[in-house]
Amino acid sequence: MRIVSMAPDLTEILFALGLGERVVGVTQDSDYPPGAMDKRKVGTFWQPNIEAVIAAGPDLVVTLAIEQQRDLARRLRRIGYRCLVVDIEKIDDLFNAIAAIGEAAGADGQARELSDSIKGAMHRLQAATAGLPKVKVLWVVQREPLRVAGRDTFINEMIELAGGENAVGPTLHVYPAIGAERVIAAGPEVIIEPAMIPGALDQQYRQATAYWQRFTNVPAVTNKRIYVIDGDVVSRLGPRLPAGIELIAKCLRPQVFGE
Repeated sequence: MRIVSMAPDLTEILFALGLGERVVGVTQDSDYPPGAMDKRKVGTFWQPNIEAVIAAGPDLVVTLAIEQQRDLARRLRRIGYRCLVVDIEKIDDLFNAIAAIGEAAGADGQARELSDSIKGAMHRLQAATAGLPKVKVLWVVQREPLRVAGRDTFINEMIELAGGENAVGPTLHVYPAIGAERVIAAGPEVIIEPAMIPGALDQQYRQATAYWQRFTNVPAVTNKRIYVIDGDVVSRLGPRLPAGIELIAKCLRPQVFGE
């Protein structure tokens, strides 16, 4: 079976299922695991290239449920290609997607093993902080204007599994824009920014600390607990989920998980 993956997290799932050799096309932003970088490119996550997909000669095209990829799947199905559309918004969705991909690719056993492995690692991380006070976290999506992760996100789920709680209360938007007064009122003990440019952790950390110095009465700033972490590990809801949770946990509880 020849498989095309239309998103980095889908690519990671396929490789984690042991299907890497069957993958014949990936998006340009599929850079993990390393073997994915050698595959034929079929456009980007947001701009799939249907001609490149067809040229790869797939037996199965796996896409996410965003509109651009739904449209791609509709067009491909009309001309006879088999497509699987999965929706991965929350952690439970990840396990459903792994099962669906495993079934479609004839890898049901590998899918069960992968899900069990991820769940086991998650439970061990959660157990390490059981009974400890929750750490209030502000998760920054962008600074200008300031936009953060709300509670109806998988980021919020990861924060909670890492032993934290979202400093931002219920919001109308999934990733709301907030002002200085609300940041101060939230009183985050830790501020986390995912670095979205590979290799730019140090640069973004300098920018982040300079930005946050204006919030002198915010605990995270006063105590110098501002962290910039690998954006790919925490923004892709895939097999590296436990690694993402552990990365967050190290920011919240360095005395438990190390720095």
